[in-house]
Amino acid sequence: MLRRLIAAIAGLGLVLFVRLLTAPRAIWAGIEPIPRQRVYFANHTSNADFPTVWAVLPNFLRKTTRPVAASDYWLKSRLRAFFGRDVLNAVLINRDRAAR
Repeated sequence: MLRRLIAAIAGLGLVLFVRLLTAPRAIWAGIEPIPRQRVYFANHTSNADFPTVWAVLPNFLRKTTRPVAASDYWLKSRLRAFFGRDVLNAVLINRDRAAR
């Protein structure tokens, strides 16, 4: 329970930090932000792509939107693992074919 509370606070902090740092904005051209199955994508120029997309989503969509990410990056440290698993609720994929 405490871990979920800390993750929620960290998620809010991440959203505020990204919004302050990058000032992203969503352009919902011809489509409204409603809770239905969708794929959001970025051109992947950095590991900040998903947090930036996540920061512009309404709160009700952030709760159900999950990134697909490389486990070798997100499990490299305890802090990254906490953000990847608990804050972003990422689907972590092993990129090493031999380990699959």
